[in-house]
Amino acid sequence: MAEASAAPRITVERILNPRSVAVFGASDDRSKWAGRIMYYLALHGYAGNVVPINPRRQEVQGKKCYARIDAAPPVDVAIIAIPAASVPATVRDCADAGVGCCLIISSGFAEVGGEGLAAERSLAELSRRTGMRLIGPNCLGLINVLNGMALTSARVLEVDKLYPGPIGIVSQSGAILLSVFNRAYDVGIGFSQLISIGNQADLEVCDFLEHMIGDPATRVICLHIEGLKDGRRFLELIRRARAVGKPIVALKTGRSASGEAAARSHTASLAGAYAVFGAACRDEGVVLADDPDVMVLTAAMIARFGPWRAGRIGVVSSSGGINGIVADRLGDIDVPLAALAPVTQQALGAFMLPSHLQNPVDLGARRQAAGDAARVAEEVVRIVAADPGVGVVVVPLTTSPNYEATATALAKGVVGCGKPGFIILTPGSVAKGVREIFKQLGCPFCNRIDDGMRMLCAYRNYAPPSSHDEDGPPASPKGAGPAMLDLRVGYLSEPEAKALIARYGIPITRERLAGTREEAVAAADAIGYPVALKAVTARVVHKSDAGLVRLALADRTAVAEAWDEITSRLAALDPAADRLVVAEMAAGELELILGAKHDPQFGPVVMVGAGGVLVELLGDLEMALAPVGCRAAEALLRRLRIWPLLDGYRGRPRLDVAAAAMALVSLSRLAADLGGRLSELDINPLLVRREGSGVVALDARAIIV
Repeated sequence: MAEASAAPRITVERILNPRSVAVFGASDDRSKWAGRIMYYLALHGYAGNVVPINPRRQEVQGKKCYARIDAAPPVDVAIIAIPAASVPATVRDCADAGVGCCLIISSGFAEVGGEGLAAERSLAELSRRTGMRLIGPNCLGLINVLNGMALTSARVLEVDKLYPGPIGIVSQSGAILLSVFNRAYDVGIGFSQLISIGNQADLEVCDFLEHMIGDPATRVICLHIEGLKDGRRFLELIRRARAVGKPIVALKTGRSASGEAAARSHTASLAGAYAVFGAACRDEGVVLADDPDVMVLTAAMIARFGPWRAGRIGVVSSSGGINGIVADRLGDIDVPLAALAPVTQQALGAFMLPSHLQNPVDLGARRQAAGDAARVAEEVVRIVAADPGVGVVVVPLTTSPNYEATATALAKGVVGCGKPGFIILTPGSVAKGVREIFKQLGCPFCNRIDDGMRMLCAYRNYAPPSSHDEDGPPASPKGAGPAMLDLRVGYLSEPEAKALIARYGIPITRERLAGTREEAVAAADAIGYPVALKAVTARVVHKSDAGLVRLALADRTAVAEAWDEITSRLAALDPAADRLVVAEMAAGELELILGAKHDPQFGPVVMVGAGGVLVELLGDLEMALAPVGCRAAEALLRRLRIWPLLDGYRGRPRLDVAAAAMALVSLSRLAADLGGRLSELDINPLLVRREGSGVVALDARAIIV
């Protein structure tokens, strides 16, 4: 019988607000990691007890030094950065001495495999058995800006003061965390807490996420995630964050599918780990960023302004050239410029030439009699921001005459305009003084056009908590449900998979199995011409490409000839396959793919996209955690690039969106009922007919475990 886990010695809140901190290898030498930690704790005002540990010293940086941890006063948090081989013994000493938490900077553990992995597992077991918490190993420490506890040796802390702010960050990568801190510091963005979690041997991202959800000093949470230990707990926590109105901005490593083995079905290959993570985040209101700096810039915009509720972009600059570039970039990301209202143009007319009253506004075209350039710049920003069609003000700033005065005026205009806004500061070192002015004024800014555009993309995706998909998913249909799914394990052929989805109300084609040429002809006679003839094989996904499908067979002779052709090819590809499907030739307007799988982190997932033979080529897919209701299913369809084809593009008939959405709802219910038994399931294609005429599944396959 496994030994019970000990109760935790210390809470996460106490770890971030410790009464005492032990520093192993403490030194007066600030060129050494422990010497810098001691110095940073003093520099940034940590008021707790700092306990140096070093057998060769009596005193370090004015504090009594102890040879061993068991000789020291009680310690809440011990920070350890020693060779990996010495870490286990040191951590055991800490456990024996009653230390609350060990923060392990040392690397050489699970990330290197082999003995390192075994050593990390031993550390985790020690933590479980004793209740002493662990952060790391292979992390770079943590910073609580509010109490000055800077438990890291990173030189980014060589600053006069730390900026307190409402943003908390949890990062699996310590290097990314500290780089983000440094760049955010340069643009005046402050934090509450910054935590590097490393390998997550014990405490993991969800532990600190849970803490930040309840932390009154943290109003927006940033997460950099490489891997989750508990996807279901993560899902529960992001739902909790959404419910209490605490925004989360996340950056997930591993978006590409490179290196993944080819999968047996479309769903398995297309619904990769990142895609499922993204779907879970989108459904629960998490904002996804693709860059660490963009993550923090977006968090800062949300913390300061809340959601971007309405309106387009208003642009003001002293350079017509930069205005043109920014307008182009906004077009690239489908964020439109506002058309300024007549009242706005009239107000601008007091300062600008008649030819320059449109958005973007070029301050270089101001009237010479309009007055002081700086005063005009500030007033123009306010006028543009006041336009009812403007939701966000963007000020791209190049060098210009009276640079600091103009930049200061523009910043004051942004800060006081009453709407979300920021400056894109394009010059380099010449703008050092301007950057300090912006920081003092509290004006949001970034240093590259690209950062500004990507931040806008992320910012527009943030929405405050709301009741989404209020209809909820329907119950399993009569004759279906978990108790009825007595399925055999393994690959389900097309007829078997179709029979399964039909139990959930998804329409399928009329068809019959045939084991001989004569049976195929008889089946075609009974179904009615034209028909399709398809191989039944578990070995070939793309049957059309392999010549195992024949369509629109008009008579008995065509069926017989197609039988001979397909069975000849099938003998080489799958000798064990001995049956073909004869199916009606269903007519429709558009092909979709529907898929379902069980994700090991998040559970059942469904997807929908452009179907048929162009699935991988188009890559037009959306997915969601299952089950979904009708509103959520239709929302997925609306996000597809092919949505206009469903909605009646350029005079084409509108298609049966309701039937397509209901098929997705039914598949999601099936996926939820099967749970972990469903490895993957494809319906490809699902043929969508004109509005009111329904849908029909032409092909399907599944794998049951």
